[in-house]
Amino acid sequence: MTQHWVLDEIIDPFGAKVVVERAPDGAVREARFDLAGLPRIDPLLTGHRVAEVPSLVERLCGVCPAAHHLAGIRALESLAGGVELPAAAVVSRRLLHHASAIATHAVRAVATDRDDALALRRFAKAVMSAVGSPGHFPATAVPGGVAVPVEAEARDRCLGLQPAALAAATRIAERTLPLPGPADDFTGADVALVDEEGRPDLLGTRLRAVAADGRVIVPAAAPRHWDSLIAESVPGDPAPRPYLLALGADHGRYRVGPVAQLRIGALTTPRAAELRADWSGRAGQAAAARAVITVHSVEVIGDLLDHPAILDRRILAEVPARRGPAVGVGWVDGPRGLLVHRYRAAADGRMEAATVLTPTAQNEYWLAQLLRRAVAAGPDGPGRAEGDLEDAIREADPCLPCSSAPAGAMGLVVEETPPRAPGGLSSHASGGLAPVTGACSSPNSDIPGGL
Repeated sequence: MTQHWVLDEIIDPFGAKVVVERAPDGAVREARFDLAGLPRIDPLLTGHRVAEVPSLVERLCGVCPAAHHLAGIRALESLAGGVELPAAAVVSRRLLHHASAIATHAVRAVATDRDDALALRRFAKAVMSAVGSPGHFPATAVPGGVAVPVEAEARDRCLGLQPAALAAATRIAERTLPLPGPADDFTGADVALVDEEGRPDLLGTRLRAVAADGRVIVPAAAPRHWDSLIAESVPGDPAPRPYLLALGADHGRYRVGPVAQLRIGALTTPRAAELRADWSGRAGQAAAARAVITVHSVEVIGDLLDHPAILDRRILAEVPARRGPAVGVGWVDGPRGLLVHRYRAAADGRMEAATVLTPTAQNEYWLAQLLRRAVAAGPDGPGRAEGDLEDAIREADPCLPCSSAPAGAMGLVVEETPPRAPGGLSSHASGGLAPVTGACSSPNSDIPGGL
């Protein structure tokens, strides 16, 4: 059988397009990051066996495969009513998640801190290999636990690399903290996962939302409450514009990611906690937040490598059989922020509906604000400065390769749309980008934060 492949278009992987709309007087009415050409992946999942969905999603979105891997497995376990994981499985999942965050954040430091960035990548790779995920696409978690136990030799190798990784991450953070960045005048809320005590936890079991003025909107909600926490203004649309139900569609915009993770509470590891305090006293820019979170993840991994359960051979728990239709929600706080998988399964075990809500979708409003300000305040007054636009995109960090492109190499295209007449409507009236969008296991009492 002969197959014919037709290439209609060659796409720059670092490409990015910003759409700008001006008023008749030339003032910037709107600026948005254009992802309209990328379809929403949710419909691609319906009809499949539910158990197949996590591996499908992590390959459809290869930018953050470990985050999708873990969120999907958590959603499957939630469909079954929750699973009490063995302690060793909890440790392995947390090792995978924090290592993947380190690997992602280290990429951005290669151009300025090459040796330190490579030390972090080596450490992250060793940790991911130790928990059974040596390749790009992870294979660590399975419903009820993990696929393989950690071996003593692999654990000891990671322990040997950890001090150098911590020193490297600290140097990057100390260099990055004083650097200028876009002013943080975001007026929406910050949303991140936390542990049982309300402290930031990238694999937390609770969700916390804090307003710009520090007021706590959502203290610590469980995954089963997801449908009462967040709604989409345009359900099913590539740009869903999610919002906090507690504040309503007009005032409930929020952001996720390292900035939100640092704003919602104090970190649990000593060096990262000190750096967070320094970060909080400065402009609070995203590059420095990523660097601080990297230090935190290296410290967390150091603690996990010394956990008494890490070498246990019991790595699987029985997953209760699901009976009848069910809804399951799995979430993680990935390198770019909160990622949520919500699955609705039919009685025959097939996916009836799925929502994959990505950090890019949730940061739509924040990025639109950053872009609008960058376009409106060019180097000599109203206009646009390409460097400022690139900085704005990197600040919000959409889940695309362009956010990791070297300075000046983003392949940025700015498209000016015709001005609207006063009172006219736009398909993107609220501003923002067009993203690809979309009750976890019981916490383990022996490991802070649980699963």
